[in-house]
Amino acid sequence: MVCFHHAGGGAGQFRTWQDSFGSDVRLLAVQLPGRQTRWSEEPMTDIGTMVEALVPPLLARLDRPYVVFGHSMGGILGYELTRRLGEEYGRWPRRLIVSATPAPHLRFGRPNPEGLEDEELVESLIAAGTLPAWVREDPELREMMLPPLRGDYAACRAYRHRPGPPLPCPMTVYGATGDTISSELLGSWGSYTTAGFTQQMYPGDHFYHLNPASGLLTDLAELVAADAAFPPAGDHTEGTAR
Repeated sequence: MVCFHHAGGGAGQFRTWQDSFGSDVRLLAVQLPGRQTRWSEEPMTDIGTMVEALVPPLLARLDRPYVVFGHSMGGILGYELTRRLGEEYGRWPRRLIVSATPAPHLRFGRPNPEGLEDEELVESLIAAGTLPAWVREDPELREMMLPPLRGDYAACRAYRHRPGPPLPCPMTVYGATGDTISSELLGSWGSYTTAGFTQQMYPGDHFYHLNPASGLLTDLAELVAADAAFPPAGDHTEGTAR
C-alpha cells in the first residue's frame, strides 16, 4: 500500500500503520523533499514535478499488486500518480483510496502562503482546520514545518486538473464528520471511476486518520485484504472525468 501524506506533513505519520495490515501487506510511505528525513532538500512547489520525481522509484518498488492511499493533498498526488502509472506503464492499482479532499476539478481557493507572515500563515491554516491547533505551542516544530507547508500549498494552488478518461480501478473516499471537507465534496469523486465507488465518513476533524480510535485502519485492512482477491484493473472504458 503506497501512502501519500497531507500538505506540510511527512511519511512519519504512517509509521505505526504497518502493524494493522500484517505480513501480507507491505506499506510504502512516500516522503516528499523538505521534511523529516529529507529536511536538507528544497521543497517542491508543483504537483507535476512531484509526480515526475516519484514515478521511477515507485516503478522499481511495485513488484506486486498495490493500492494507493492519499490524505488531503496526498489524495490529489495519489490520483495523479495512479493516472501516470496506469496510462503510461499499465500498472493500475487494485484501488485508489482518497481521504479528506475534494475531486480535482473543485480544488480552487486553497490557502495562499504568498504575502503572509509565518504567524499569519499558521493561524490561517489552523482556522481552516488543515493544521492542528497544538502547533502554536511548539515554535521549533512550527519553524521546521513552514518551508514544506509553503511549498505544498503553492503546489496545491498551482494545480489544475487535466480531464481524461475515468479510472478503470475502484475508488474509495473517506472523510470526517467534523472536517470542513463535506460529504458532498467528497462525493464529487464519483465520476472519476467506472469500476465502483464507495464513500465512508468517520468521527473527527481533518486529521481523523491519525486517531487510531476512528476505526479507519481496521476498515482499510479489510478493504485491502478484499482487493487482493480480485484481478488487476483492465483497460479504460468510455467516458471522461471532469
